[in-house]
Amino acid sequence: MIDIGTIFLICLIIYILVKRRDLIKLNLRIERMQYILFIVFVIFLLFIINFLDKKVAFMISSSYPQGLLANYPTLNETLTDIFKVITRLGEPNYLAFIALPAFLYFRYKKNTKLQTLILSTVVIMMFGSLISTILKAVFMRSRPYQEWNNFGFYFITDVLQKRVPYNGDYMSFPSGHTMVASCAFFYLAMMNKNIHIKIFWSIIPILVALSRVYLSYHWLSDVLASLLLGLFLAKKYRDSLDPSSLNDLS
Repeated sequence: MIDIGTIFLICLIIYILVKRRDLIKLNLRIERMQYILFIVFVIFLLFIINFLDKKVAFMISSSYPQGLLANYPTLNETLTDIFKVITRLGEPNYLAFIALPAFLYFRYKKNTKLQTLILSTVVIMMFGSLISTILKAVFMRSRPYQEWNNFGFYFITDVLQKRVPYNGDYMSFPSGHTMVASCAFFYLAMMNKNIHIKIFWSIIPILVALSRVYLSYHWLSDVLASLLLGLFLAKKYRDSLDPSSLNDLS
């Protein structure tokens, strides 16, 4: 059954395709320094995968019986409830549930700038969701709750050879929730001059990333990769837009 958030998201996408196709652009050209930074990050990520992923998952995952909160079941249950709410901020349909009413309100107020900001946020959010889905299908990494004893990378070849099933249990890398939240909220942070609002928007993707690890859906390396890639996509998308179409918010 399609929820109301999904209906809202479809309405926003249709409106963008019909009225604001100028917002559907993303220049992914990479500069030399960005290549160097990418290589450095890959090396760092490999270190995380080999030496920290399992340790962090064992320590903070709500599903692991010997983690830091194993002796505090009430606190564990409370944090689980909190993070289940926070993690929704990485779901496009949940964000659309907020975005569509806001868009309609600013349309009624004839605030073109904020209308465009909302629509462009939806566009980069969907770019992030699409790219993360493609990467998930390529890497086919098992989630922490599925397999604690190895690094869990199977890649698409193992799916084609029927070694692992093609389902969500083997789509851990990268984190789609973290990618969506990073693209949307880092973009909003970039489009605002107020330092306090910048910090507010930037904290949300980090909390979503923490929630995914805590709830045992992702490894630390999954969410770190998603945070960086989401930040990269948000910046590239901002730079791709026509400056006259969307000025910084004051």
